[in-house]
Amino acid sequence: MRSIKYLNTVLTVIAVLLALQLWTLWTVGPVGQSDGPIGFDTPAQAVGIPNAGQQRKQIADAIKQLSGQVESLGNLFRSGQARVRIEGQASSGD
Repeated sequence: MRSIKYLNTVLTVIAVLLALQLWTLWTVGPVGQSDGPIGFDTPAQAVGIPNAGQQRKQIADAIKQLSGQVESLGNLFRSGQARVRIEGQASSGD
């Protein structure tokens, strides 16, 4: 008698979990086809596969921006608008 109660409990838990799984599939839909607020570019990005091309483009854009900043800083030094001042030089102790 005790084993039948256990079997009924386990089958009930399995039935509830299957019902939750079906409800999730019906309400959420397949991964990557959602029109949610995230807005992935491709279904591959929706499941976490990185887009190497997009990453390289972002890196190249960051390098171009950094290069422009370094160039403008160099122009400031060349024009004399910026100077380097060294304070508190430490002695070598030789």
